[in-house]
Amino acid sequence: MPTTKKRINLSVDDRLWKELKLLKELRGAPSLSAVVIELTKEALELQEDLYFAKIAQEREREATISHDQLWKKL
Repeated sequence: MPTTKKRINLSVDDRLWKELKLLKELRGAPSLSAVVIELTKEALELQEDLYFAKIAQEREREATISHDQLWKKL
């Protein structure tokens, strides 16, 4: 059946293949592709979290004012 989804071909070593197959069984996933898709989504979420954590750390270094000081300015 044709699909409009994009495809990515991956070549993996034997060790990674075995780990993915084990994870497929542990998660009860329907296929190795489903495992890879879920792991990719988790990795993207983690990268997003790390990015926003970095921004938060940079903002913490900036000059901060107290709650009272902020309300006095408003």
